[in-house]
Amino acid sequence: MLLAMDRRRRFRLSIIAFLLLFFTFSLTIGVDSASARRKRSRKKAIPYRSILLIEANTGRVLKARNERLPTKPASVVKMMTALITMEQIKRNIINLDDIITTSRRASRIGGQQVYLKQGEKFSLRDLMKSIIISSANDSSYAVAEHIAGDAEAFVDLMNQRAKELGMSNTRFVNVNGLPPGGKKPTNQMSARDAGILARELIKYPLIMKWSATKNAPFRNGSFILTNTNTLLGRFRGMDGLKTGYHRRAGFSIVATAKRKNLRLIAVVMGSSHSRRRFKEATRLLAWGFNQYRWINLSITKKPKPQQIKVLKGQKRMVRIRLKESVAALVRRSEEKRISMKLELPKEITAPVKAGQKVGRVTYELGGNKLGGTDLVAVDSVKKLGFFQSLIRFR
Repeated sequence: MLLAMDRRRRFRLSIIAFLLLFFTFSLTIGVDSASARRKRSRKKAIPYRSILLIEANTGRVLKARNERLPTKPASVVKMMTALITMEQIKRNIINLDDIITTSRRASRIGGQQVYLKQGEKFSLRDLMKSIIISSANDSSYAVAEHIAGDAEAFVDLMNQRAKELGMSNTRFVNVNGLPPGGKKPTNQMSARDAGILARELIKYPLIMKWSATKNAPFRNGSFILTNTNTLLGRFRGMDGLKTGYHRRAGFSIVATAKRKNLRLIAVVMGSSHSRRRFKEATRLLAWGFNQYRWINLSITKKPKPQQIKVLKGQKRMVRIRLKESVAALVRRSEEKRISMKLELPKEITAPVKAGQKVGRVTYELGGNKLGGTDLVAVDSVKKLGFFQSLIRFR
């Protein structure tokens, strides 16, 4: 009987031990699962609303995410203010030496500014420098008034130019990107549209000079303009272009850099932290420069033969060359896969003129055409005369 009781006691203890082990294991699994979910959530969290990386010359998209999503651009808007100004200067409608008198409305603009005072006079050049270097809201307003008479009319010019450029996900409501307040419509721009705008703006060397300037004197040196792009001097080749921020828009940047003959433009819109936009722009640009380069196919993939047979000519052969050089932007890892298609007859008949088309070469990568050019004769070849023909063929 004692033996039976002892067995029952051991059995109950075993059950209790099993249940304790089971609940401990379940709790551990639950904690680990919750931890894993948090890690996955952090991993999935995207520190921006949209990104874009393009090659500046062609506009070719190298990397993108949500690039057509309309976002609040904040001071990135000022790129259009600058573009319209430079285009007006190019047409000789206005001049950088124009003197602008600060209006009452311009002097009352808040946010990032150079603290213009009503009646204060500055050259258009100085105000443009303050816009590009220091993102001055008040200067943007003063310049807009100078060009269009009032800021509202200038906004119409901005929207018209955006339409002309194909910026289909853009809407401008003011000249500086500040939130309009209340329930009024806000500025909108997609990363794609910011890239289109940047490609136009970098055509102006003076803009690039200012956007690459870290600090500059203003108001006879009593005020120092400080560039809002902290990547200047920290990322090789960085020379622009525009940052943007307000609380509802988040942090944005349109950054451009050039290394050798390759210029890239990176756009980061709506980042949650200032450092993150710079970090993401750096990541995009570094990846682009590491992955891509321009190559001269005319040199690396030179067609053979270099001459062609001439029938009935005073010369039996004529040298040929590419009419134009052919360059292509390719991934470094794919350069060896580039193929060349040669369209060239075995022979041509005299007379032949120097520069005359005799064939064509086309370069392809994975079935996609990279470019091509005509093959032309280097020299002229006259046709054999009657007696010359007799001598040659006797």
